[in-house]
Amino acid sequence: MKCSPMLTKIGNKSDLSKKGYIFEPKVDGIRAICYKNKKIKLINRKNKDITYQYPEFNFIKQIHTKSCVLDGEIIVYDKKGKPNFNLLQKRQLEKPLLIKTRCKEYPATYVVFDILMKNRKSLVHLPLNERKKILDKTITDNNQIQKIYFTKNGKKLWKEIIKKGLEGVVAKDETSKYSCGTRSSIWLKIKDLKTIDCIILGFTQGKRIISSLALGVYAKGKLKYIGSVGTGFSFNFLKDLHKTLLKLKVKKPPVEYVGTKKINWVKPKLVCEIKYLEITKDDKLRTPVFLWMREDKKPKECTLETQK
Repeated sequence: MKCSPMLTKIGNKSDLSKKGYIFEPKVDGIRAICYKNKKIKLINRKNKDITYQYPEFNFIKQIHTKSCVLDGEIIVYDKKGKPNFNLLQKRQLEKPLLIKTRCKEYPATYVVFDILMKNRKSLVHLPLNERKKILDKTITDNNQIQKIYFTKNGKKLWKEIIKKGLEGVVAKDETSKYSCGTRSSIWLKIKDLKTIDCIILGFTQGKRIISSLALGVYAKGKLKYIGSVGTGFSFNFLKDLHKTLLKLKVKKPPVEYVGTKKINWVKPKLVCEIKYLEITKDDKLRTPVFLWMREDKKPKECTLETQK
């Protein structure tokens, strides 16, 4: 059974009171479908096999079935026990020696929140609350694999999330079926901070090697410029990103642009996550701050429609 992850839509704090819903912490990591047969295989949202990046994942004995398909998030905990995406980015490597070293420095955990198949029998047609019961009987937690906590009290969970400084809450209809590869309002993400996944369209230069990044998203199927971001970077990050962007430079803008900034345009291949205050009426980001790169996201997934 092959299945792309089911995706959420944007919710708000009023959704924390929804009846017939369960609520989970939104953990900040990389989404991955886990296939268990004789071995473990992890596939990200780009349909890339990333198993080799996590050699510490020997949790096959924690899964009490011959075969299954799980949905979850790969995370790295910091010293305070909070999921830390910056630490996780240190694990997105290709060189075997670095992978071996980093897996000891920053061990990852696979946090599971759904089961889609067990012993070659598809479970996607079952309601979520039934799948949760099956998942609970299938997985035994340890440091490498953990079942996500969930509750029916969304407001209480939200208070705990804010207190601990975590990302947000995911609300899910407990009767919902699992719909592979679709984005549905029966799953809602409610975040403490407003963030958006953006495509890097180019960069400007001034006092720094990169002064700002030109950002875009898809709106009604067409690539659209939504402003630029010039804060949230470290010098070392900009140095590495500049090398990558130079390889992607193009002469023709990939998007309509009527501004005055001199932008070095690039192919719309890279995705980053941006924190912002609001989206203005003319679809520009107000007070944007760069958070991190999203190597697990496809440019086509960055849409304006899912942010409003």
